[in-house]
Amino acid sequence: MRDIKVLKELMENIVDSETRQKMSCKPFKPCYLDAIISKLAPKFYSKEEMAQVMEFHKLHPRIKSRSRTMNSKRTITKRHRQVEEMLEDERVTKKPKVIITSKNKASPDLPAKFKSRITQLNGHDIKFIMHKRLFLSDLRTNNNRLSMPLKEIMSDFLTEDEKSKLDEKEGTSGRCHGVEVIVLDPCLREFTLLLKKWKMQTTSIYNLVKDWNKIVSANEFVKDHKLQMWSFRDMRKVRSYYASVPILNPPRKAFPESSERLAKAQ
Repeated sequence: MRDIKVLKELMENIVDSETRQKMSCKPFKPCYLDAIISKLAPKFYSKEEMAQVMEFHKLHPRIKSRSRTMNSKRTITKRHRQVEEMLEDERVTKKPKVIITSKNKASPDLPAKFKSRITQLNGHDIKFIMHKRLFLSDLRTNNNRLSMPLKEIMSDFLTEDEKSKLDEKEGTSGRCHGVEVIVLDPCLREFTLLLKKWKMQTTSIYNLVKDWNKIVSANEFVKDHKLQMWSFRDMRKVRSYYASVPILNPPRKAFPESSERLAKAQ
């Protein structure tokens, strides 16, 4: 773009096509550069020259195809960018020995304060979902979601109705439906989030979206922070709850792209 700008500035001194012809010792032969300049500044070409440029453009469709290719690359959806970013992040930093993926291993003990809170909420059907280590992709404010890959899930915590709803699409938009849930953070505060399911080529991922940034900010989560994810249900309201139980306490240093920016926005 800088070269085109400089070229336009130089050509401003040339007021008409006759001057351009006098400056050249060869007859006018259009090229790729003329095809570009003719769109930006057609005043620098005579009718005969424009006709030659248009004919050149028809004979060389590569100009259009290259432009379309560049535009198509820019139209990757936000969701696809997030998924690619997340997979790249976890592919580089993931340590298989740290994450427990076997469904046959016994569930950890739920801390007493969480058991007490679940009792207060008339909770039942308590299930351990997974061990979750936070990646950078879980902390970026533009993502605003916590990912839970299906291959790391250790229990069948959804009802059949919830599974069906997560597989449904919203009209013609193609977006996945979400199930509203309540999430208890490590301090037992309640946050309303949406549980969604993203289908990939080889697997699927559950994501807690909508207000995940608020939980990150309130708890000052950082990379490699470890959580235990649990689920339970409210007997009276037929409501799904999730509990994020901390199992590692890193230094209380806020992640710059999450808590600081969110605090400024509020």
